[in-house]
Amino acid sequence: MKKFFAIALAALTLVACGDKNKPQTETLKLNESEISVAVDATFQLTANLDVTWASSNEAIATVANGLVKGIAAGEANITATSQDGQKAICKVTVTGGQITPPTPSSPYAEFAQLNGSAYYVFFLQAGATEYLGNKVIYNFGPNDNAGQGSRWLYVWENTFTGGTGVGTDPFDQAEGWTALVQGSVGWAGMGLCVAINDANNTSGEGAAEDLAALDAIRNNITDYDAWYLAVALKNATPSAGYEFKLIGSNVDGTESGNGAITIAPAATGEWVYKEYKLSDIAGLEFGPFNKNGSNILTIVANPYMTGTQIDLGYAFLYKK
Repeated sequence: MKKFFAIALAALTLVACGDKNKPQTETLKLNESEISVAVDATFQLTANLDVTWASSNEAIATVANGLVKGIAAGEANITATSQDGQKAICKVTVTGGQITPPTPSSPYAEFAQLNGSAYYVFFLQAGATEYLGNKVIYNFGPNDNAGQGSRWLYVWENTFTGGTGVGTDPFDQAEGWTALVQGSVGWAGMGLCVAINDANNTSGEGAAEDLAALDAIRNNITDYDAWYLAVALKNATPSAGYEFKLIGSNVDGTESGNGAITIAPAATGEWVYKEYKLSDIAGLEFGPFNKNGSNILTIVANPYMTGTQIDLGYAFLYKK
């Protein structure tokens, strides 16, 4: 009888000790639950537990190790998730700041395609880009050479060679633009590559931010009737045309064949301004993109005409 009592008492004591020493779950807390930052400004969020960070809209605000950066005017939620599954949210309002109104003498004020409400830039001169200010959601324009930067323009198999620009840019300014001449290999094509990371090209600084902005396009461009592809081309050869293809999806490196439109400007040797509503570009659907990136825009000669020069003044998506 005594032996049974001793065993029972030991068991009770063990249970009591176990309850007493059981670690209590600490509540996840952030240093702020709501913040406001300007475009390009940052704010450091901190948590009392080890957490992973995520943004609900990386086209508005990004976060890395708790450091929040304003990307474009709007609102986003920054979520911290602890190892035990707790979540805490900080609401971020990104203020765009003041856009300096154009002066009456501004060379860009008269261009309707620069008077939209939001922009994704592929190719655009520095002066026009500065004029747009924080209307630019993201600038995917080339920032370095292949293998060094996170965005670059490349030519397939030397199908284009460098051309010579003559005169002024599409806004009648003395800025440069892309001028290329078709080679003699039977076709000609180029691509605007965004953050590809493979055996041939290693993405440089800014690749993660570029990929986040690329992937966020499908969340920001939902009304295809409101968004347009705008291009400015100059052509001196009759019947010369170029196929512009916006990459509609990129999963595991496989790009869609949709989202293409062929533009054949009149052979006047002067700038021709075109725009196409995205809803009129057959089969276009953005993303989701894979983690290695994509050619966000490709331009292929259609038809191929050796020796023909293409002058590309600008290419961008904009919302009216």
